[in-house]
Amino acid sequence: MAMSALETDEPVNGQRTSRTGMFWRLIILVFGLMGARLAGAGFGFLSQILLARSFPAAEVGVAFLAMSITTFVSLLITCGYHTLGLTYLARYRAMERLSLVEGFLAVARRDMIVAAAIVIGVAVLVYFFAPVSSDIAKAALFGAIAAAPLAAIRLNNSAANAQRRFALSYVPDFVGRSGLLLLFVAAIVFLGFERRIDYVLIALVVITFAVAIAQAIVMGRDNVWTKAWAKRPRDLARFFRHRAVSMLLVAIVAGASADLVVMLGGLFLPTSEVAILGVAVRLAALVGFFSAASQPFVLRDLATAMSQARSADVNKLLLRMNIAGLSIMGAAIAAFALLGPLILRIYGQEYAPAYWPLLLFLVGQMFRTASGMNSELLALGGHQVKSASLCLCAVIVLAILAAILTPLWGVIGLAVASVGAEMFWAAGLAYLTQKLEGRRGDIVGLLMQR
Repeated sequence: MAMSALETDEPVNGQRTSRTGMFWRLIILVFGLMGARLAGAGFGFLSQILLARSFPAAEVGVAFLAMSITTFVSLLITCGYHTLGLTYLARYRAMERLSLVEGFLAVARRDMIVAAAIVIGVAVLVYFFAPVSSDIAKAALFGAIAAAPLAAIRLNNSAANAQRRFALSYVPDFVGRSGLLLLFVAAIVFLGFERRIDYVLIALVVITFAVAIAQAIVMGRDNVWTKAWAKRPRDLARFFRHRAVSMLLVAIVAGASADLVVMLGGLFLPTSEVAILGVAVRLAALVGFFSAASQPFVLRDLATAMSQARSADVNKLLLRMNIAGLSIMGAAIAAFALLGPLILRIYGQEYAPAYWPLLLFLVGQMFRTASGMNSELLALGGHQVKSASLCLCAVIVLAILAAILTPLWGVIGLAVASVGAEMFWAAGLAYLTQKLEGRRGDIVGLLMQR
């Protein structure tokens, strides 16, 4: 199969790529990844606006809940192997230990197939027998079904990344799914089709399956699911499984907290208020994405400074990143405080109550940003597994606070619970980083060291 220049490191015309060429390829890759994530966020933002403007809030809440279930449950189905695979698969391929590559994938496929069967089975039971509203049951069923192919995409993303087929490791997930869903919703709205939220839920499932199949076809024999039922070359489950679960907990806190908040809202709120919650938390998460967007660009410099024990350079770099992120968050909070009602009017008059929850979620993002690069310091130090217990505690704190405050104060209560969990997470990261690395990457810790 032919590969693009971004998908292989093989010499061209017998000549090795120059250092300059490798540098520019890395720049293109990083900006391609960030561009794909930004495009996906933009497509998702436009889809939310179209849904909010074209469907009743109660139905929008069902769609938001189903989308969050898809994202969150797909992480559960991966069992953490997609995150673990980013390092292990790349390492094994670099060592040309293909037996270890297949051993890893065999364990991942087996556990993911079992997890998908369990999740879909539970969703079917919820749909037919659980004492929940028909809307919640419908969101759970469609969300769980769509989660299975999304989990398959995530594992193939890791495999493509290890094979240096980088475009295939992020375009299908970030751009393909969200772009096709935007096109479908736009077609319903502008071409005069019947506006039923059931069609959107069906499209969510069909599009996710279509993208998973298309990615697999393009990957060809490199598609990890071609050997889904092959005999295991070596049983490495004991070695990989607990590491994968640890990475799963980290991935949930780092990348799916907004979806977890929406899911908790589905337990305690009517779907019309879930729509308001979804608008508020997703807008805040979008701002948080921008505040952290520059962090990947400095990880190489940070790792170099740490390896050379240049503490002054490390602290200077960390402080600069903290100031940049907090400046973005501060400007965003000020802007939404002044223009929030006008921005929310884009969604429709029904979403005006999202103003105060939005500001609270932004404050929560501020605490996350204020924690600086503690999580990156732990990752560079190889402490991802040790931080898993903190991730689990943060999820428990969020769930407990949500169960207490949401019935009392509604969407505001869930926003307060989210802020409390973010404060716990930031404080815990600071403590753990100081304990394990002897330094902190948050703004408070850095200022205390000056």
